[in-house]
Amino acid sequence: MVDFTKSKMNGFSYTEWSAYFSHNDKRRLKIDFSQEENLPDTVKKRIFPSIREFQKGEGSDGRYLMEAAEVFADQRRIPEYKEAMRRFVREENRHSAYLREYMNFHHVGAKEKSLLDRVFRKLRRLGGLRCEVTVLVTAEMIALTYYDALARNTDSAALKSICGQMLRDEIPHVMFQSYTLGHFKDKLPDKWIRIILMEVTLLFVWGAFHNVYRAGGYDFPMFLKKNMGYLRQSVELAGK
Repeated sequence: MVDFTKSKMNGFSYTEWSAYFSHNDKRRLKIDFSQEENLPDTVKKRIFPSIREFQKGEGSDGRYLMEAAEVFADQRRIPEYKEAMRRFVREENRHSAYLREYMNFHHVGAKEKSLLDRVFRKLRRLGGLRCEVTVLVTAEMIALTYYDALARNTDSAALKSICGQMLRDEIPHVMFQSYTLGHFKDKLPDKWIRIILMEVTLLFVWGAFHNVYRAGGYDFPMFLKKNMGYLRQSVELAGK
């Protein structure tokens, strides 16, 4: 499990986060399919349902999130947050594009409807920016174990490069969102809400995609331990 609590990025202001996302935007992944071969049907059946799900989740236009971010920035008088959030949403959309490119290569269609994505979107809209970010960072922490497991499911260099990029990006995303949650002061109820949300989501994700996790070297105790460990780190950062 990656320990990101000691990263220097945890001291970033929103201006520095905006600069980070801007710099990252210039280092977009170029997926090399020159050595990519057809995947066995058993592998396709195992990995693509989850890839389609995560591709759908990464592809939000961020409209409600940006509306909540603008209200928060205006109320807190931190206008630089708006630009940082815009650049974050753009990076999330790039993640969706990477997965879509991989799916297109293997002639796998995008998912039009997703129960998990729909539930997450409804939860995010229940209570302003705090709710949006709480749900969002939960998904990003789970993505850390997902892309780690997915990378081990095949010998595909293209997929491994995508998963590597996702992991490099998602860790800063968790730190960025944790920093924002730190602006809300009543930490105790927030902590328990976050624990319950994580536990319920983990049960759903494991039930739906345990075959991908198992093929990637995870059993349920390891899956639970790592994700709850990431949550503890995020709560710690938000509490500083």
